[in-house]
Amino acid sequence: MNKATSTKRNYLYNVISELLTTLIPLITMPYVTRVLGRGGIGSYQYVQTIASYFVLFANCGVKAYGNRCIAQAKDDPCARNRVFSGIFYQQVFLSFAVGILYTVLALSYRDSLYRVLFAIFGINMVSAMLEITWLYYGMEQFRPVAFCTIGAKTAVAAGIFLLVREEGDLWIYALLCSLGVIAVQLYLWCGVHRFVKFVPVPMKEIKQHFLPCLALLLPMLAPTLFRSMDKLMLEGMTGADAVGLYGAAEQLQTCMLGFITGLGWVMLPRVSNLLAQGRDSEAQKYIGTSMQFSVFLGAAFAFGIAAVSDVFVPYYYGASFSEASVLTLVLSPTIFMIAWADVVRAQYIIPHKRDRIFVVSVLAGAAVNLLVNAVCIPWFSSICEALSLTRDAAGALGALPGTLAAEGSVIAVQYFYLKKELPYRSYVRTCAIFPIAGGCMFAAVRLCGNLLSTLTAAAISPLLLLLSEVLVGGMVYLLIVGFWYYKFRRDTLRLLLQK
Repeated sequence: MNKATSTKRNYLYNVISELLTTLIPLITMPYVTRVLGRGGIGSYQYVQTIASYFVLFANCGVKAYGNRCIAQAKDDPCARNRVFSGIFYQQVFLSFAVGILYTVLALSYRDSLYRVLFAIFGINMVSAMLEITWLYYGMEQFRPVAFCTIGAKTAVAAGIFLLVREEGDLWIYALLCSLGVIAVQLYLWCGVHRFVKFVPVPMKEIKQHFLPCLALLLPMLAPTLFRSMDKLMLEGMTGADAVGLYGAAEQLQTCMLGFITGLGWVMLPRVSNLLAQGRDSEAQKYIGTSMQFSVFLGAAFAFGIAAVSDVFVPYYYGASFSEASVLTLVLSPTIFMIAWADVVRAQYIIPHKRDRIFVVSVLAGAAVNLLVNAVCIPWFSSICEALSLTRDAAGALGALPGTLAAEGSVIAVQYFYLKKELPYRSYVRTCAIFPIAGGCMFAAVRLCGNLLSTLTAAAISPLLLLLSEVLVGGMVYLLIVGFWYYKFRRDTLRLLLQK
C-alpha cells in the first residue's frame, strides 16, 4: 500500500473514531448534567481524575514507548515478538503493584459515595493491565481500534439513556463508562495473535523497558496533568460543585483536542519508522505539514468555542451550568497551545527519544500550575461578588490562569531545547494566518450574535442563534485561510491535500 495513502487512511480511521467518540459524549452530556447535577458531575470527575492517575502510572508511558518500539521492529517478526512480550510482562507487573496502592487509597476514604466510585473505577485498573492499543498503533492497524471504540462508546451511550434516570444513578453512569473502557481491550486481544506471540523473556530484559517507559510517563500525563491538578485542588479548596463547573468547560476542550492529538498517534509510528531507516529529511517534512494542519484545527476550535460560549454553554448544559460559559471562554486558548506542543511532542521528541525534554517541560508546567493555582483559586473565590459569580464559579475561574501559564511553559521549554533543531521561524510564518483568521472569526461571530439579537423583535431561539453563529464563523475562517493559501501558498496546499 502506498505510504501516503496508508497515512491518510489511518488518520481517517482515527478521525472517524475521534469524531464519533466526541459526538457521543456531546450527545449524552446535556442529559447527564441535567440528571446528575453539578455535585454529581463534580464527584464523578474528582474520583475519575484520581483513578486516571493510577491508570497512567500502571501503563507508565507504555502507549508511546510500545508504539515506538513495535514500529521500529515492525519488519522483524522475531524482534517484534520479543519486544512485545517484554513490554507486556512489565505492564502486568507494574499494573498489579499500582493496583494494590489504588486499593489502599480507596479504602482510606470515609465518604460512601467516593468508596463506591473508587470500587467501580477499579475496572479501569484491570483495563490498564490489559492495555494493548500500543501494539495496533505500532503496526499501523488503526481500523480495529477505531471501530471497536465506536461500538463500545455507542453501547455506553445507549445504556446511559436507558439506565441513568436520577441523581442516585451516578454509580450506574460510572459503571457503564468503565465497562466501555475494558470492553475495547478485551475485543482487541482477540486479534493479537495476528501480529505477535508470547515468547520467554528474562527478567533482566523486562526491566530494561522500565526506565524508558518511566521517562515517557510524564509526557503521557502532559495533555491532562494540569487540568487534573486543577480539579483536585478545586475539590479541596472549594468543593465538588466547582469541579463540576470546571469539568463542563473542560469537556468541550477535550472533545476538540481529540481531533488534533489523534494525528500525533497516527504519525508517531510513521516518523519512528522513517528515523529507524535514516530518512530524517522525510520525517521533517511530515512534521512541518502536521504542524500546519494541527494549528489550523487548533485555531479554528479555540476561537470558535470562545466565540459561541455565551450561547452554547447554557443551552447545552442547562441553566445551572450557565456560569461555565466564562470558564469556556478563558480556557479555549489551551486548544491552540496544546495543538502546537503535541506535534513537537509526538512527532519529534518521542521518535528521537529525547525524553528528558518531556520530563523537564512537564515538571516546569506542573510547578507553574501548582503555584499559580495556590494563589489564584482562593483569591478569585474571595472576590466572587466583584466578579458577579458564585463562589464555586469564581474558584473554578481561578484555576484557569495556572492552566494557561502551564501550557505556555511547556511550549517555552520545548523551544529552549529545540530552537536549533526545528525551524520554529518557519512554523510561525506558515501558521500565523490561523490565529489571525481565528480572531476575525471571533469578531464576526460576536457581531452576528449582537445583530441577530438586536434586529429580531422577539427573543431569537438559542439553537437558531447558535447555528447562525457557527455558519458565519466557519465561512469567515475558511474564506480567509483559503484565500491566503491560494494566493501565497499553493504548493503547500497541494502538499497538505496529498498527505
